[in-house]
Amino acid sequence: MNKRSLSFKAFLFLIFICLYFPTKEILGQVERVDDPRTWKYFQIFARAQDDSVFLKVQDELNIDPKLESYILVINILDPLPANQYVVIGDERSPDASRFNWLDLSEGVQKALLNWAGSNKENLNKKRITYTSVFFDVFNKIKSKEIIAPPAKERDILSTTGYISPYLNVFGGDPLGLPIKKSIGFSFYTGTPFSAPLEADMVGASFHILGFSVGITSRVKDLALGSENLDSGYSIPPQNLANYNNIYSPDLGLRFNYVVPFGNFFEFGFFTTIDTGLSIQNPEKVLNTGTGELMPNNIIKGNYTNYEFRYPFRFLGSTRAKVYFSHLFGEDHIGFAAREMRISGSQFDLRLDFMLSGKRNFQIMLEPLVSNIGEGFALSSFALGPSFRFSTKDNNNFGLISIMLNARFKLGDFFEERIK
Repeated sequence: MNKRSLSFKAFLFLIFICLYFPTKEILGQVERVDDPRTWKYFQIFARAQDDSVFLKVQDELNIDPKLESYILVINILDPLPANQYVVIGDERSPDASRFNWLDLSEGVQKALLNWAGSNKENLNKKRITYTSVFFDVFNKIKSKEIIAPPAKERDILSTTGYISPYLNVFGGDPLGLPIKKSIGFSFYTGTPFSAPLEADMVGASFHILGFSVGITSRVKDLALGSENLDSGYSIPPQNLANYNNIYSPDLGLRFNYVVPFGNFFEFGFFTTIDTGLSIQNPEKVLNTGTGELMPNNIIKGNYTNYEFRYPFRFLGSTRAKVYFSHLFGEDHIGFAAREMRISGSQFDLRLDFMLSGKRNFQIMLEPLVSNIGEGFALSSFALGPSFRFSTKDNNNFGLISIMLNARFKLGDFFEERIK
């Protein structure tokens, strides 16, 4: 009896060993921190233009209206299918939409599990070490996403390169609204390279087949120091420069053309129609180090403008470019990108170097954080500081201006679906 009992216990122990240790080994192999395709509890900062699967998810979950950007949370840690779920939005929010994992088709499930982009974040508990603060961000950067070709054909065509759903409150590339592909309108404040309260220009253009014609005007409140109310010298506010600015005519006319070999070279002509009464009289700021007036760029007369640019994607951005531009008698070298992604953070960046000319040499730096809202608002607006560094009124180089800027994304016009 004892032998039978011992044999039975040994048999049960053998079964336990066979089941437990292989299972433990398999589970250990299933999820690896360095392989996103093995994760079982994760979130994706989904963007419709990244892959068609993020549109299919919304189709199969009956999300309407469709979201261009959203947070997708997936949890399949529990082996029971009834406890596996999908969340659209912040999982901690009571307003987030929750669905069963089986509501998605097998093909969509496979695509999401195998997604390995930098916008995928492991939510399963992990061990934090002393080096995590230094290396975790870099470990999440995928080499293939650091620099990549544009995702959309419109960004490389001379006739559709103007299309853009982004509009800065101050400066930045124009908002481009297409009527039909190569025909549309654009609207802007300031110049593509200006910071808040640096330029008082506003304008609109009509685009057709790479050619554009537009008018410009001015809103004096968009730039500090645009009108001198007395005959004396003005003292600049702290970190709000009323010098080294651009002052526009009351009415201007501009013509531009993008050469038909790709969206890399644009040239144009600007002429002043009406200078206005106060255009010649901005505030006077004295450089106490040299005894001379601080410079400004007062736009009057005629100008030939041009820009060499190279569009691409950087850190998963929706659009980015490096450029060399000659605008209103000034040379600019810089970089601009929309919706870059690093370790779950999404932001815009403008970095412009204005070479010495009519104004003093200037560096403009503007990072805008864009994943602030939820749902449709995830990337619909961005906020952040804008810095200008140049020669100050004491003749020393330093920070001359810091202001808050905002960017809005007004949908995605003429959306190209990725097959």
